[in-house]
Amino acid sequence: MERIELLWELVERDPLVRYGAAMGIALVWLSFAWMSPLPLVVLLMVAGGIYVVRERRGEPEDDPDELDLL
Repeated sequence: MERIELLWELVERDPLVRYGAAMGIALVWLSFAWMSPLPLVVLLMVAGGIYVVRERRGEPEDDPDELDLL
């Protein structure tokens, strides 16, 4: 667990690590899209659908009873 915590702290503090991780994800994404664009389109449609559903539902209201349990 210590390694995971150390890596997470590094990602939170160092913007270069965050940018590198984002570029790595983008590279993997584009390499899959290069082989077949279908996964790219499907993932974008799923992400867009989730975004639309969350926007239509709005923010959940805070229930004061649930806050007492925490």
